[in-house]
This record gives sequence, C-alpha cells and structure tokens, in this order.
Amino acid sequence: MGSQYSHVSTRDPDDFLAGHVDGTKVVRNLGVKRRSVHSDAIGALVVIRSGLAISGSRDTTMVLHNVDNGDTIQKWYGHEGEVTKLAYGNKSAVHIVLSGSRDTTVKAWNFKSEAAQQTFEGHKLVVSGLCHLGDHQFMTGSRDCTVRIWDVNFATSLNYSQINRNLVTHMTYNPTTNLVAQSSEDKELKLWDPRSMTVSHRFPKRNHIQLHCEWTPDGGQIITSNNGFNGDGCEISIWDLRAKKLLRDLRGHEGNVTCVSYISQTKLPNKRILLSCSSDRTARIWNIEEGNCLWVEEMGTTSDLQQCVALGDTYAVVAGGNGLLCNMRIQYKVGKPYLQTISVQRNEKE
Repeated sequence: MGSQYSHVSTRDPDDFLAGHVDGTKVVRNLGVKRRSVHSDAIGALVVIRSGLAISGSRDTTMVLHNVDNGDTIQKWYGHEGEVTKLAYGNKSAVHIVLSGSRDTTVKAWNFKSEAAQQTFEGHKLVVSGLCHLGDHQFMTGSRDCTVRIWDVNFATSLNYSQINRNLVTHMTYNPTTNLVAQSSEDKELKLWDPRSMTVSHRFPKRNHIQLHCEWTPDGGQIITSNNGFNGDGCEISIWDLRAKKLLRDLRGHEGNVTCVSYISQTKLPNKRILLSCSSDRTARIWNIEEGNCLWVEEMGTTSDLQQCVALGDTYAVVAGGNGLLCNMRIQYKVGKPYLQTISVQRNEKE
C-alpha cells in the first residue's frame, strides 16, 4: 500500500515527498492489518466527530469505528438491502444516525441499540441521496427521480418533488447557505431550497455523470466528481456559488472519481485542500485553488475505492470493495500534505 517509490539511502526532509513524483521508493509502515468487519463492499461513510466514523455496506450492516486505533465500537442490523447512504445529526445532545438503502427505505438509529428506531418509506427505488438538515428534518433522493423532505418524528415524507431523468447520485446540505447540492446521472448539478422544495439553480451539464458533490464549509463553492475511464472524464469540478459558474477542473484520476471530501485544516496557511478517491484505486490530495495534485496514494488493493472522508486535518478514512476500510493519518511535511496508513481492514487475500 502506498505510492510508488524506490529506496534512497540518505534523505533530507524533502525526499519523502519527492518520492511520489520522481519514482523513488520510501520504505513505509503499512499499518496494522485486520479482517474486515464487513463481508462485502463499503459504499457509505459518515463522520461523527474527530476519531469516529460510521461505514455502511453491501452486506446490509453499519459499523461505528474508532479511527484512532481501528477498533469496532458498535454494529447495526436491520436493512434488507445494501446500505447506500449515511447521514448524522446532533441537536441538543440528541444523536441521530440516518441510513438509506437499496431496500428503498431510510432508517433512524441511535448509539444505545443495534436495532433501528424508525423506518421511513416512500421511495420506489434505491435511496441514493441523504442529508441531515438540522433540527428534526432531512432530505433524500432516489433513482425514482424524486427528492423528499422528512421529519424524524413522522414515518411519511412531508413533501416531495419529481424531475424527469433526475437519477440522484448524492446530496449534501450547507447550513450557511441553507441549500442542498445534488448531483445526478443526468450530468447536472442542482441546488435545492429545502423550504420550498424547489430547484433554485441548475449548473451547466457536464459530459459525464456527476457521482458525488461536496460543499466547502463557507458555502462559497461546490465540488463535484465525475465518472470516466482511462482519463476521459474522471475530473473533479470546482463550482462557484456566487458567480454560478465552473471555476476549474482537477485532472489526474484515471477512473471514476467516486467521492471527494474537503479537508478542514490550518497547518497550510492560505491553502484549501481536498481528498478524493477513485476506481483507479488511488486516493489523492489536491490544492483546490491551483488545481494541482499534491499527493497520490496507491492503495495496494484489487478493489475499487468507493468512499473517502476527512476527519478535520488529522485523519481520513478510505473505503471500497471487499470490505476495504483504511484508517489514515493526514501528515504535513515541508509545507505539503501526505497520507500515512494507520490500519487496514479487508477481506481479499494479498
């Protein structure tokens, strides 16, 4: 696991980071290896707080992880199909975990029981978008081309909107703008106003399916990732909310860019950085403003990478096929970020 390097006997502080560019190899600690707690692919991740994340899997279960040491804290059971999306909310010390599934339902969970506390029914196909809006409300999207708003206290949706060919791939809420960004197989990024359940803006369509979307914390920009093959497509797109236009594309991945996650950090002044993962089996760190790739991590797996989350400026989790879940530390050296593996869970034989 790790980028491609070759050994150099005497190193200065720059050599470690130069390795992934010039082909030299650094001997690296590959982390603790564990058998995966999931028996199938992990396609959903959500951060609870620094050090805690939840994974959802094709095996229909969800697991709460301590990413500091790789330990499993809790496991939930209840869906009859793949767990496709996860969301988390915390209001007045009340924690709520939400999960969407291929069984077409959304379920609400807490940390005191392994069984679901509530089931929400209404979608006709797989739940492919899910975001918590704060207080007691959340929004969902589906391949049935509907977007719905819910209250955790009621089992049926409060309102919904249907748009032809709007096969939702992801949804994310920003409390600063009070808008929901939604990506779709129709290749279009949409902004929803959850108060009126209407689309407030549609960005220009791309040439490839938009697989994922992410807000910058200030709500000024939206990041989308695209599908593709052999470098055709495979880009990360940065959109400006105020100007309502595309700012730039970040290119380098060779396969579907399945997920992106903003890294909130203060160790690199005046730099905004981003984590991504891809079916090309690499995780990458990018400079958002300059558009260049700062780090490439070859994950040493035969499985596609499907999810990544950054937990503040210190930890990241990357997940994918065969129960792969990699806990990583985001390190900084000579003004550059890089990824260091802490522990790896997987089912495949290496």
